[in-house]
Amino acid sequence: MDSRSWLLLDPDPPEHRLPDDLRARDGLDGRDCGWVAQMRPFVRHFSRPGETVFDPFCGFATTLLAAALEGRRGCGMEIDPERAALGRERLARHGVEAPIATGSLPGTSAPQAYSLCLTNVPYFGCRWPGRDDAGQLYLERDYAAYLERLRDIFHAVREALPQGGYCIAMAENLVIDGRMLPLAWDLGRVLGGLFVAREERLLCYRREPQPRAPGDARSDRSHEYALVFQKQPETICLQSTRDELQAMRAAGFGYRLHGSFAHWLAHGGDGLKRPPADADLLLDDGDPAALDRLLYWLHERHYELSLWGEPVRPPLRLEPWAAHWYLRAQRRDRLGRLVRLDLGLASRHASLAPVPPQRDG
Repeated sequence: MDSRSWLLLDPDPPEHRLPDDLRARDGLDGRDCGWVAQMRPFVRHFSRPGETVFDPFCGFATTLLAAALEGRRGCGMEIDPERAALGRERLARHGVEAPIATGSLPGTSAPQAYSLCLTNVPYFGCRWPGRDDAGQLYLERDYAAYLERLRDIFHAVREALPQGGYCIAMAENLVIDGRMLPLAWDLGRVLGGLFVAREERLLCYRREPQPRAPGDARSDRSHEYALVFQKQPETICLQSTRDELQAMRAAGFGYRLHGSFAHWLAHGGDGLKRPPADADLLLDDGDPAALDRLLYWLHERHYELSLWGEPVRPPLRLEPWAAHWYLRAQRRDRLGRLVRLDLGLASRHASLAPVPPQRDG
């Protein structure tokens, strides 16, 4: 893969396309079958020969076939049993052995070892008459619920992906009922809460242009995005974080530090394998009004507040905060310095061993 930010794709040669007889047996005529040529450059560039490539929405096993053609092992997951069977048959015709589990993350366990997750996400708003399979992302009636499901699935992907491994997801922004739904950008936000954003590629498809009347905003939708993310700790700016903790104390907000940043303050980083990726704070949740004042204070200082990647704004009920274990507050200045505070509730973290008072000045 070269340095261009875009790829102009040509259709697969006949030998790599989904065979007509398999397409006819699909019941939906092979809808949403991807191109092997779309996946091969990413397999080649972001994994090594012999490594394993995983697709959590593998459909007709296009990604797994691309992995085999590039000398990698493939494994996948598909919620639709019929499509999973067709994918296995397609691979068998190429002499490819690659397991396809029937199910969906996080309900079905992900493979224990893979170096790259490469997938094209199911699109929200698809209408497939006669299909009512439980758990199908296509059938989510609410966009927010759809994004939450994607977050849960990629969180499970992240758990099994090794440090340094890449997660690459492909999607396009949609037009539904004449309005654009920014799926690709929202997917980027979801992945950004789990991985470190590295790059994007614009995938372009050859289509004959159609004339449009003046003022007609429609396009031929001949592109989509490949969003490239990596599982890698993103270290915070230690001095900026210490300054923010001092400002929090000066504003009258109490907290108790624990975790790697507390260790760094107490011991100067001795014994740490890597610099802290965040500062873990425990807050007294006996006074919800005081917690809201802290959240408003952070909001006024332009922190982004989120629960597992989902943006929130004060005031905030304690139940969802406690259910998500911690609330994340982070901001980045114009020099790229990151401050990330993970705010936990003391009652929720009662099992933690007591932490002696830390010096944060």
